[in-house]
Amino acid sequence: SLCWALGIIPRPSEEEITGMLDRLRSKSKSADIVSGDGRVAAMAHGMSERDIAIVSANEMSSVGVRFTNQINENSERFSRPVQLPEMNHNEIVAWNRNSSSQSLLYLASPHTHSRVRARMNWMMENLQPGDSWLLECEGESLLESLLFAAHITDWVSIALAVMNGIDPSEMTAIDGLKTYLSTV
Repeated sequence: SLCWALGIIPRPSEEEITGMLDRLRSKSKSADIVSGDGRVAAMAHGMSERDIAIVSANEMSSVGVRFTNQINENSERFSRPVQLPEMNHNEIVAWNRNSSSQSLLYLASPHTHSRVRARMNWMMENLQPGDSWLLECEGESLLESLLFAAHITDWVSIALAVMNGIDPSEMTAIDGLKTYLSTV
């Protein structure tokens, strides 16, 4: 709502907000680790023994960074976010070496530019990581696509933690840092 108040994005109508929340609620049920469709668990399983890269289209890059942070925090794993089209000129070279030890999640949306989508398609056809997935971040608006992605990737980070025997609610390192900083 801050973005609406500042005029950064137009405020949706109440009907649009209700529709968006209904669609997100439905997708949340399918992402549930226990009773969902299994996609979240499969993604987490594929990431559990590999280095993790999150490749995002420009408009989804904030969610790619957020997902990286959630993996760090919830799963106690390192991850790296990269953004298309920028990373293609640099990181693409490194994918030729040790790609089987990598897992790769692509974040795209209905708002992804066709040239960026073409780059993603090329990567999916030509790179051979250990596991890779394309997460189509559904939504009738960019806001809905971002919320969809944030929600689904939260489930993945939690599933990854649980599969690795980690309590995603335990934040000992963060608590220790906060305690230390309160004395500085």
